[in-house]
Amino acid sequence: MKRHFTESVNHAVDGIVYAVRTERNLKVHFTLSLLVLVYCLIIDLQPLQVAAVFFAISLVIVSEMFNTALEALVNLQTLSHHPLARVAKDVAAGGVLLACANACIIAYLVFWEPTKRLLWGDEAKNLYRRISEHYTHGLIVVLTIILIAVMIAKALGKRGSFTRGGLVSGHAAIAFGASTAILVITKNPIATTLAFALALLVAQSRIEANFHRWVEVLMGALLGIIASLIVFLTFYNLHPT
Repeated sequence: MKRHFTESVNHAVDGIVYAVRTERNLKVHFTLSLLVLVYCLIIDLQPLQVAAVFFAISLVIVSEMFNTALEALVNLQTLSHHPLARVAKDVAAGGVLLACANACIIAYLVFWEPTKRLLWGDEAKNLYRRISEHYTHGLIVVLTIILIAVMIAKALGKRGSFTRGGLVSGHAAIAFGASTAILVITKNPIATTLAFALALLVAQSRIEANFHRWVEVLMGALLGIIASLIVFLTFYNLHPT
């Protein structure tokens, strides 16, 4: 049962990687999603606002993926320019358009006032103080950035799946990204040493299992470390109190 579940998840993620690899629109959506998540960290949204943003992002991406799946299914059934095939594709594309319109409306409702206060209000002076109080949010954003970056890298590399093979090791990226977050947040040498020791074990296991070459594991580790450093050292007040 466990193996069946793991394989199911792997196939599902392979579908995401294939869609990103083959569809230009999905590359754009994932890139914009990455930027929006970073911006959410900057302006320090409320939980319900973040939930609305995640809903809008997920709806657009899921709609685009269903559109891609429907196009593949229609192309499988007919190679001719059948009127009903065009209707199916147009309706699916219309669904994506509605999802994008919904995302634009949510973006306006969520981002307009915080952005206005950030640019022209007194909140700009307290930006780093407010953001530095939410390390958990930063860690979630870091892990999300790593996952999206790994998915894009595997799609560009045109080989491997999300859990095996590919241009970078996703396991190593997450392990070293989390370890770096522990370093910059806690500054505790014991916790940091244990975290990086576990990250090294993860990296070693990927190589010994022949899922990745050492270069791919190294690239994953660097991706995780750089992502964590950029987010925490740029947007967080990490000076000792």
